[in-house]
Amino acid sequence: MVNSDTTSLIENLKRAEEAESEVQRLGPLASNAPLLREELAKTQRDQERKRAKSAAMDSALQAVTLASDKQLQVAHRLEAVCTLVHSLYSLFKEIDEHRKEASQSLAIADQVDYEEDLEKTGREEEEMGRDPKSIEFLVASRHGAGRIAQMIEDIDPGFDFFRGCEISDSLRKDVGNFILGHVISPDRINNPKTPEQPDSNSVE
Repeated sequence: MVNSDTTSLIENLKRAEEAESEVQRLGPLASNAPLLREELAKTQRDQERKRAKSAAMDSALQAVTLASDKQLQVAHRLEAVCTLVHSLYSLFKEIDEHRKEASQSLAIADQVDYEEDLEKTGREEEEMGRDPKSIEFLVASRHGAGRIAQMIEDIDPGFDFFRGCEISDSLRKDVGNFILGHVISPDRINNPKTPEQPDSNSVE
């Protein structure tokens, strides 16, 4: 009869040999584990990159398509804007021409006032025994462009091309000034108080 100790040893040996065989069988596969992990990580990175690229390309295609669709509206909008711009330009032009007409008329009135002022002051100087010619410069300084500007200001105080307009928005202001800049000089845009220069000769 086989000793129990022998039986136990035989069983343990059998299990050990089975384990040894399994280790020998799995050994090469286990040695590939680091390489397989690296390949798996690389494959996952590649897949993630492809997904990211695909999503980005789809998004770009959608954005470009939307931009192209919107661009089809540009011609219509540009035509509408140009019509409005021309209308506003024409309006500014008419306003400026009327202001210039007023300045020209006021220049005539100022010239009359200048001549009367010169005669009156000249008589006063003569009565005081002074040379009337000595006061021409003084009288002239009270007339001319400055007085014309004040006269038109008295008629229409605080005039501004954008009076009553809401131009706090910078884009709206820039657009308005751009159009107005084709009608009057930039100096007059920046300084609305600059008088309109009449075409007729006035006393300076």
